[in-house]
Parts: sequence; structure tokens; C-alpha cells
Amino acid sequence: MSDSERWIVVVEEPFLPADAGGRVETFSFLTAASAAGIRMQVLVPSRTDLDIAAYEDAVPGAAVIRLPRDDSPLAHLSPRPFTHASRPVGPLRRALENTPPRADSVISYSCRTSHLGEEIARVWRLPHLVRAHNIDSEFFRVLARNSTGPRAVAYELEYHRLRLAEQAMHHSPLVNAIADISVEDHEWRRGRASVPTFHLPPFLPASTVAEARAAGGVADTERAGERLVFVGSLDTPTNIEALRWFLGGCWPTIRVRHPAAVLQVVGRRPEDGLAEWLAGFDSVELHTDVPSVLGYVAGATVSVNPMRSGSGVNIKAIEAMSAGTPVVSTPTGSRGLGWRPGEHLLVADDPGAFADAVCGLLDNPWLAAEVGTAGREFVLRELDHATLIDRVRGMLAGRTEETTAQTA
Repeated sequence: MSDSERWIVVVEEPFLPADAGGRVETFSFLTAASAAGIRMQVLVPSRTDLDIAAYEDAVPGAAVIRLPRDDSPLAHLSPRPFTHASRPVGPLRRALENTPPRADSVISYSCRTSHLGEEIARVWRLPHLVRAHNIDSEFFRVLARNSTGPRAVAYELEYHRLRLAEQAMHHSPLVNAIADISVEDHEWRRGRASVPTFHLPPFLPASTVAEARAAGGVADTERAGERLVFVGSLDTPTNIEALRWFLGGCWPTIRVRHPAAVLQVVGRRPEDGLAEWLAGFDSVELHTDVPSVLGYVAGATVSVNPMRSGSGVNIKAIEAMSAGTPVVSTPTGSRGLGWRPGEHLLVADDPGAFADAVCGLLDNPWLAAEVGTAGREFVLRELDHATLIDRVRGMLAGRTEETTAQTA
């Protein structure tokens, strides 16, 4: 590896195991940068100790440093967003006193760590890129609307604190660029920020991309039957909202038209009562805390993504597309990239139309194969690791959005 290019990367949380969308994307970015020969110091805010050796084995050439998280009442009562206060600057300063950075750039791989990146940029005078996975304030506003009681109040307060923090970040002299994962989030942000803003699509696992390139997708014979899959963290309100909408409004229609259809719900940390609720539906299977969701996704006939709220890009939809599995999504679930509904995936926003789209793919295997192939080709074309890393380099070097896009 070359010693000429060194980054400090401050991630949002522990990313191993890479078993959820944000963790998958973070880990994929780090492994892509490592493969490109970039040396990194990776700072990981964590409530518990980390297996540093395992992390450094997973990201060759990286030095991994744990930063303690603070979940005390003082963090909750801070005038700053809890997402910032729970990742305090003090441990960062102490860590960097013991291990001074050897880097020419700093990347905050989440808006929730942007204040830490700003501190590094200020002290060590480094260019600073913020990777935004979503509009954090909007995410907490959705959580507030989907919650009740004290939790709704806490989410609403966090929304207002984050809105102020975002405004400060948008005009910070310690931020050189902001890279949104979603096209729509980029459009929202660049109308509000004086800091240069970019759209940087998500990173997929190198193994996923390599397998898709080598195999050309899963053969139709491996998708035998009428198997649907829903993937997502099962303690996240937006995912539970989506699952309830699909099972309450779409699944009965699909079952009438396709009595042999099976829905596999795959995810981690199911909320209390979810298993009992799902047991009330015919032909619905719950698979929790599995080592990998890719086998479920790759073997499914259709991947359903019925998101009703949220921002950013649904990594689960992209992973399904990379495997050649056709995706049926709502408009909210298909935000973020320049794919074309009806070609790369199917999109519907009401229960009847969503059920019709799913049944259309089950009725017509040739259409399912066509959509799955188009989706896979889009992902492989648009999410090439080398191209995305070069775009990051351009942002850190201060190239304009137009120049960065031309060199991508």
C-alpha cells in the first residue's frame, strides 16, 4: 500500500457485524478505500469495548481507535443534539494526544460525527468531508410522528436540536464538502448550504459486487416457487410501519391471487410482540439475527420494499438489485438514485397497485427476469468502487461538483 495518501475516518458506530444498511455501507466504504491503497485511522464511537484486532483484520492497513460513547443523563440534557452529545469531543482529544493523526484529510462518515471531524480539522488543519446518510433532522421528525408519549417528545426535541446543528454544519468553515448518499437529500441540502455539496451513491460490499459480476445474477431455477422477502432492522419504527402497511393492505390480495406465496421477514432485533403479530398471518416466516441476509434476498422471487417514510437510500433495495432479484418499492423506498421505475424496479404507492406489481412479477417470470437483470446492471454500472473513491478524492481536493462528475 502507498503511504502517500492517509485519511482519518470517524464512523458513526461499530460497523461489525455489518448486518444493517448503514453498517454495510460504512464497512463497504472502508474496504474500498483500503483496496485503493489508502491508509486510515478509523475512529469508532462505541458504548462497549471493541475487538480491535478483528476490526483491523477486516480493514487491512487501518489503525482502529475506540472513542467512548456517553449515554448518561447529562448527554440527554445537553443543548446539543443527543447524537452529538453522546459522542463527546473529550475522548477524541485524549485519543489523538496518544496517537497523533498521520493524515492529509478527515472524513466524518455520518453527520452524527461531523462535530468530531470538525475538531480534527480545526486542530490539525485538514480538509474535511462529511458523508451524509440521510437528513438526520427529518429522520427524527418521522420518528416523532410515529411514536407516542415521552418517546415522541424526546424525538421532537432531538429534531429541533438537529435542525440547528445542520444549519451550523451547512456554513461551517471547518467543512470542505458534504456528500449525500441520496439525490433528493443532495438537492435539499445544496439549496441551504454554502459548503459545496455533492451526491455520492452508496458503497456495496466488494463481495456482493464481485459475485454479481461473476455470476450474472441468480439462475431462475434457484428462484423456484413464489417467495417474497422483506429485509430490515425490526426495531426501527419506519421499517415496522412499512411491514404493517404491506401485510395489512397488500398481502391479503397477493395471497388470494397466489395462495402458494410465502413472505420471509428477515432482520435483527425484532421489537416486542412482533413475532406474535406475524404469527397471525398465513405463510409469513420470521428469520431474526441471521448471519447474512444475502442468501434470503438472492433466493427470493421478489424483494418488497414498502417504505412509507424515511430519507436516504435503502441499501436493502440495492443489495437485492445487485443479486438480480426484482424489487417492488414505494416511491419513498426508491428514493436516492437515478434509477428508472418500470425498468430497474417497479414502483407503486397504494396497496392495490403494489399488490398488482408483485403479482405481475409472480405471474410473468420473464418480466421478473427482465427487471432483475436491468436492476443488477444499473447497480454494477453506477456503484463501481474505484469510481466512487476517485470522486471522494475529488471532493477532498476541492474540485467542483461538475468537475468531479466528469472525472467519475
